[in-house]
Amino acid sequence: MGISLALFCSLILSVIGTNAGAEFRVLYNPPSLKFSRTAKTLESVLKEIISASLGLSVDENTEWKGLYVLDPFSTPEAAVTVFVDGVSDLGNNTGLETKIFPLTVDEYDPNIYEAVKHRIKQRFTNGGNKLVNIKLSDQKQLKSRSVIEVFGHIIVTKVAKQPLVHLKYSVEEDYQFLYELQALKAITAKVSSGVISPDNIVDFYNFRYSSLHPLSDFHGPNSAEIEEAKLLLSNALQELSKAFVKAYRGSVFVTTIVTDVTHSRRVGRSPENDGEEPSENPAIPGGVDGKVIGSVRGSDEFDANFSVMFNIMFWFSLVYCFSLIAIVYTVMDMDPGRDTIIYRMTNVRSKKDV
Repeated sequence: MGISLALFCSLILSVIGTNAGAEFRVLYNPPSLKFSRTAKTLESVLKEIISASLGLSVDENTEWKGLYVLDPFSTPEAAVTVFVDGVSDLGNNTGLETKIFPLTVDEYDPNIYEAVKHRIKQRFTNGGNKLVNIKLSDQKQLKSRSVIEVFGHIIVTKVAKQPLVHLKYSVEEDYQFLYELQALKAITAKVSSGVISPDNIVDFYNFRYSSLHPLSDFHGPNSAEIEEAKLLLSNALQELSKAFVKAYRGSVFVTTIVTDVTHSRRVGRSPENDGEEPSENPAIPGGVDGKVIGSVRGSDEFDANFSVMFNIMFWFSLVYCFSLIAIVYTVMDMDPGRDTIIYRMTNVRSKKDV
């Protein structure tokens, strides 16, 4: 029973990994780390790569030939990871130092932040580490106490106007992307202003960019809007990387994880309804020049874990039902005289009593 369930779970993850497109990008690494451009990696290994880069303990069974720690006494003081959901890659809009590795999805959305955070707390029992986890579309997280303690108040009340070719402020999917982009730029500005300084304690920053998922659903994965969005995001990531490199004086490890494993077709508007008024949903405060443009549906309107959880529960229930039926039929066909030791023991005991 356990073997069957394990086989089905492995099959599901194999299908996900085969169909999903993903990549792992190293935007910056200090001289103490060396990366091989030809190495592929698994998503389950990413937490080990980040941990090893920071000089933390890793799983002994983990082996990846793409990372070489040249100087274990000069490991980075901080790691910055940006998750980009909804696309398989960010195109060729990369800086000269960017290293791109093919990524195989063998775990569904592994919680890398929690794993690395746990190891940091084990290593630094006195605390003092900057541990930040922000979903850029979530205003509550941007205003949370932990974020304010590190960056100060991050205010994203409106999307600054910028020249756009294909994206439109009046389309809510486009606007959601531009809002997250503005939030990312606001964090970059805070880092550049000097709110962060090295203190010889390991820090970890985790950001999640989720608006490319609905944007790709609405316009199409190969649309001009997606290409423009990738270019804008790539430039913003480069600026974020430069800001952290300057803040930590080069002692930082900056990466981007891009995957479309959570990509599923949303039930929503079609491009033909572009000019129609959106339904009444909570709108993001502000807009272009302070004006609210339409209402913005969050990218979490449907749980991204639903499809995988459904498959796991469906196959488990199926195997469980068939196993139960097989056990019932086996018990029905048993010969109590030969197959049941309990019957034989009680039968002998009753004969002795006579």
